[in-house]
Amino acid sequence: MTKNYNLFLEDTYKNTYWITIIDSNKAWKNLAIFAITHWNEPVWLQIFDYLVNDFNISKKLKKWKIFLIANNIKAYKKYRKTKDISSYRFLDDNLNRISNKDFKKWSYEFKRLDELKEIFKEIDLAIDLHSVSKWNDIIWLCDKKHLKTAKSFFNVETILIDNMWKTWALIWEFLRNNKEAYWIECWNHISNDGFEKAKENILNFLQKFSSIENVKITNNFNEVYEFAKEIKVKTNNFKFTKDFKWWFNKIKIWEVYSIDWEEELKNNFWKDIFLGIPAKNPIKWDWAGFLFYKN
Repeated sequence: MTKNYNLFLEDTYKNTYWITIIDSNKAWKNLAIFAITHWNEPVWLQIFDYLVNDFNISKKLKKWKIFLIANNIKAYKKYRKTKDISSYRFLDDNLNRISNKDFKKWSYEFKRLDELKEIFKEIDLAIDLHSVSKWNDIIWLCDKKHLKTAKSFFNVETILIDNMWKTWALIWEFLRNNKEAYWIECWNHISNDGFEKAKENILNFLQKFSSIENVKITNNFNEVYEFAKEIKVKTNNFKFTKDFKWWFNKIKIWEVYSIDWEEELKNNFWKDIFLGIPAKNPIKWDWAGFLFYKN
């Protein structure tokens, strides 16, 4: 692979930067694949590079037009120059949390989303690609109504479901308009294992929707969890009450799982829930983890 990804840092589409188009010339629908929503997830630019330069998708695409969209390139370019790869994931705001918030004129991420919205109007099916900073289950996030479809073609350990059109995730932009959209989290930000898992699931995805052929789909999943609540950090004095393991942790009824300054956050759902994907270093105004029901 080329490893420099310059193609995806320079391409434009309708005067919007960092969009690479792969057109089958039989495009009855448009598919968007998003990378670098967060700067520290470059494994997905590696997937773009694989699709274009190694897989040679321009010659194998049977139908559709594919939009390879690098969402947050300014943050990524800053990431390439920093020695502290854990310092931030965006410039001003988390691009994956702002899609139904009030517009901020000064925020780079709000401006970027605003210009992408015009392109989104052309998209029929979208997938937002993410990764994590350590090895864990491969997880797939989808709207509850798309669970059966997701089960049929993704090779992951865990599927998370929600009424995704209610969320602030980037894919909300599509789901609220009755379009189909998904979100995958792969291990690890920068690793060959993460790349191989990402590659397998993207090829499954393209095969499922008849964009390519001769790719054998391997699908598997072990657990399904349903989203209950995002844990939002309000102060700089947020802390979990114990050292929760990275993945899913059972929280009993009325158990206190974190303290935000003097406020105790406890399980008031009247049944056991699971604290999932707790952040190692929670940041004020960002997420600290998520609460789930076991499905």
